[in-house]
Amino acid sequence: MCSIQILPKDLVNQIAAGEVIERPASVVKELMENALDAGAQSISVEVEDSGIGLIRIVDNGCGMDKSELELAIVRHATSKIHTISDLFSIQTLGFRGEALPSILSVSRASISTRSASSPRGHFIDIEAGEVTGSGIKGMNQGTTIEIRDLFFNTPARKKFLKTAATEQRNIIDIVSRYALAHPDKKFTLIIDGRTVLNLAGGSDIGDRIGHILGKAVKGGLTTLSKQTPEVSIYGMCASPEVTRPGRSDIYIFVNNRAVKDNTLSSAFIRGYHGMLMKGRFPVGVLFIEIEPELVDVNVHPAKNEVRFKNTQAVFGLVAGTVKTAISPCPDPTYPIADKSIAGTPIKDGTTPAYVYKPKAEAVPVPSQDSLFSFKAERLHYTQMKVIGVFQSTYILLEDPSGLYILDQHAAHERVNFERLSKTNEQAGSKQQMLLTPLVMELNAREFQAYMDIKEHIGSLGIDIDIFGENTVAIRSMPQILSTGDIGRIVRDLIHGVCEGTIAKTNYMDDIMATIACHKSITSGDNLTAIEIEGLLTDLDETGSPLTCPHGRPLFKRIAKEEIERWIGRRP
Repeated sequence: MCSIQILPKDLVNQIAAGEVIERPASVVKELMENALDAGAQSISVEVEDSGIGLIRIVDNGCGMDKSELELAIVRHATSKIHTISDLFSIQTLGFRGEALPSILSVSRASISTRSASSPRGHFIDIEAGEVTGSGIKGMNQGTTIEIRDLFFNTPARKKFLKTAATEQRNIIDIVSRYALAHPDKKFTLIIDGRTVLNLAGGSDIGDRIGHILGKAVKGGLTTLSKQTPEVSIYGMCASPEVTRPGRSDIYIFVNNRAVKDNTLSSAFIRGYHGMLMKGRFPVGVLFIEIEPELVDVNVHPAKNEVRFKNTQAVFGLVAGTVKTAISPCPDPTYPIADKSIAGTPIKDGTTPAYVYKPKAEAVPVPSQDSLFSFKAERLHYTQMKVIGVFQSTYILLEDPSGLYILDQHAAHERVNFERLSKTNEQAGSKQQMLLTPLVMELNAREFQAYMDIKEHIGSLGIDIDIFGENTVAIRSMPQILSTGDIGRIVRDLIHGVCEGTIAKTNYMDDIMATIACHKSITSGDNLTAIEIEGLLTDLDETGSPLTCPHGRPLFKRIAKEEIERWIGRRP
């Protein structure tokens, strides 16, 4: 049996780096948080070679004197907590004192800083966590940190990084999030010499959202606001007409900390219940200010997750506030009265009960046995008997073996997709010029994604030119797309790349699936008996498919034997 040993300092630091520093964007996040905690009013981020070559962050915060600089690079040295009680009432972005030493352990770095009380600045050079030089430096008040050759001594880490464009988008996302949280501060982001973001301080949240998410989003924003004794919710949400194919444009902050929390984003989405097409997600910026003792920000080393003392109460409050902001008739399911987030008695001596539990939104893929356990070489929809419609959404069919619950939207979507595919094969590469080019303003992250896929989009016959800073103009498109919203299609493609849900080898299928969805009947559409028969005939003519273009099942089959077991007619 091996003997127990204390790990070497460099190995301890690299293990910590693995927990905190996943990619270049993680470095940007940690160093920006330090700058904000230092009271900086101006933060400049410069990146080269996707952050592997260089990350330079310059701030005009309080800075450090020589002795503080020497302590800052020591693991678990921090000015932000002093006692155990401080740990349960965190009011700063960084506090562990491990991020900077972790970054320094996997890079070559230089830190220059000057405090207001120091006549001159000081610098220190570090390689793989070891000091290689130090001295005096003339500079303004604040701190400049240069991180070079990230992961130079951990080459295995580099193998797990994504493409250069993906890493750059992650950096843009981090800077954008903190720029949204601090519209009063100036932020600059330069990538490989190109100024991607140049945001002046002193903006209000609406203007800052316009700069980050685009003017088109800003024009459709609604203010949301709600206060209780323990929590304050505010922000802006876009109208239900402004949607995305993923959650990437839902920005959430807890006590000004940018978080990616599925519960909170699900609560935000729930506020739009009944207003969005399936597979579409809203856009908005949500701020939650809550008493520090009611939220745990120390859940994960990267500090991008939080845990509330009463999660259900916060969920209900967020969902109800969003619902109220975008609809004159709030959903009574989500109480938004002044009730205790802490779950303790309030003025009337009662404790609120929130019965709603958020459910995962991902559609599970049933097993082959549970969906299609019948024995048949091919399913014939027209050979089944139509016995009814449930809630103007599901067509009920039967055959001697059991009951079928058919999703009318998914079925029509598949029919439209097959027809579009056939038309595309016949049309080939025929293009249609737009009488007037469609000009689209993109935000910085969207434009970066477009640059990554512009050649692939062009190969589809969509002719797009760069029309200015973060702006493109669509000039022509394939004839197959003439019936679709080309602007939305292009934006969905871009967001699909950002979300990682679209493969570059399958763009045309994704485009046609999008058009098919837009052109299909939806849940709640009342179909006549003739329309239902026509839909079933179309399904058979397109090969009797079992799934929609996105891979979701068209129907659920319940065997006759299973129904009989439910009601006790068989053991």
